Amino acid sequence: MTNPVIFIHYGNSEYLRYSLLQAKIANKNSDVILIGDDSNNCYPFITHINVNDNSKSAAEFAKLYKHMSPNAYDFELICFQRWFILRDFMIKYGLNTCYYQDSDVLLYTDINEANFSSFDLVFTAGTGSSIFINNFNTLCDFCSYIEDFYVNKSSIELEAIYQERILNGISDMTLFLFYYQQYPDKIFDLSNIANESVFDFNINCSQGFETWFGRKKIYLTNEGIFGKHIELNKLIRLKALHFQGVAKPFMKYFAGEIVYASNVPVVFDYAACRWVGL
Repeated sequence: MTNPVIFIHYGNSEYLRYSLLQAKIANKNSDVILIGDDSNNCYPFITHINVNDNSKSAAEFAKLYKHMSPNAYDFELICFQRWFILRDFMIKYGLNTCYYQDSDVLLYTDINEANFSSFDLVFTAGTGSSIFINNFNTLCDFCSYIEDFYVNKSSIELEAIYQERILNGISDMTLFLFYYQQYPDKIFDLSNIANESVFDFNINCSQGFETWFGRKKIYLTNEGIFGKHIELNKLIRLKALHFQGVAKPFMKYFAGEIVYASNVPVVFDYAACRWVGL
């Protein structure tokens, strides 16, 4: 049985199509599932599930949530709620494993060929933009951990935690880091290079790779998408690219047949918005 690729997204952002399409191209034998709303129920090559059918516990969590972040309330809340929506969905459809990714990520690998089965949760640290759920019970445990955090922490304790992280505030990744520190043997960070490949956690950050125009310098060869790691002095396969924030408009140049029709090897010129020869 193949693992599904799961998205959770509200609205029909322009970039959503590219993320769904690229996930399907890389995972032809897996279901690509969008848990969304009526506005994005329009992609015939994926399976659409209405978020309202899987959001009961997410709505309950909203009653507990205390906003302590520089980000918008709705944005931060949905980052937390995605864990509960994913849990409800997996319960409903009897899944013990799956792969989840944010809708501003482009996926270039078959997730069923990934060898992370010895870990319960595998994620890109800092953003959680790509997540392998390899043990449903651990996902449930993390959801309980989130709930307990807001139920059992006093306002004074929450304020103290916030003051230590005032630039980024308290996010779901803050709690995931706490959980990771308690259970390091259960969790693996995808943004660590393994087998000369890595899942990008943010294309706007160097992560030890060459940059060009303030973003990772991306190479396209006959073997796939790569970045050149400076210290290792070699090309590292990028199994996913995360186009966080202002990088989203570039996604259309990195997805589907547009990429594979390029005359390789090439690099992406962010200023000209095109692939250019080396």
